[in-house]
Amino acid sequence: MSPAAFTGQNEGNFVRTLNQVPETCTQVTMRGSLATTNDPAGAVGTVSTAAFTAPGKPCSSVLGNITRLPQPGWQLVAEGYDAATATVSGRITNYTEKGNVGATAWTIAGEIPWIYENNTGRLKMDASGTDLTVVASRNGGAWLPVGSPVTFKGTLRLTLPGNNAAPTLTPQS
Repeated sequence: MSPAAFTGQNEGNFVRTLNQVPETCTQVTMRGSLATTNDPAGAVGTVSTAAFTAPGKPCSSVLGNITRLPQPGWQLVAEGYDAATATVSGRITNYTEKGNVGATAWTIAGEIPWIYENNTGRLKMDASGTDLTVVASRNGGAWLPVGSPVTFKGTLRLTLPGNNAAPTLTPQS
């Protein structure tokens, strides 16, 4: 595959915490392209569009519905390949997203670690610690200062348009 378009649809909820305040998104989609690489730690794909909501399905939190504005241009970078389990591990790099709830607005940035299962097409993302942080905050006060940690967890099922088959990622060494 080089390059191939992909689409992704969530399996279950995506959960994110902004400085300990949980948020749940029930409708998540992503589109982009995947490519074979000869670099086992190279970019195997890019994300061109992403959405964390759909009409009637906002992201929700105890603070109310949260508006999320992804800023795609993200790269899927492979860090390892396990031929025995047909899994690839890596990170989404260049991740940036803007958001707001009420008068509070913020920007988060960083990387999201992932594991991709070739057999199922599942891209499992799990950011914690300092993988993602708040890099800009307006009216966040003590609740959401710059530097606040952001966690992010969810699974997308990736498919190839037209046939719903799972793409195969096999970084070459």
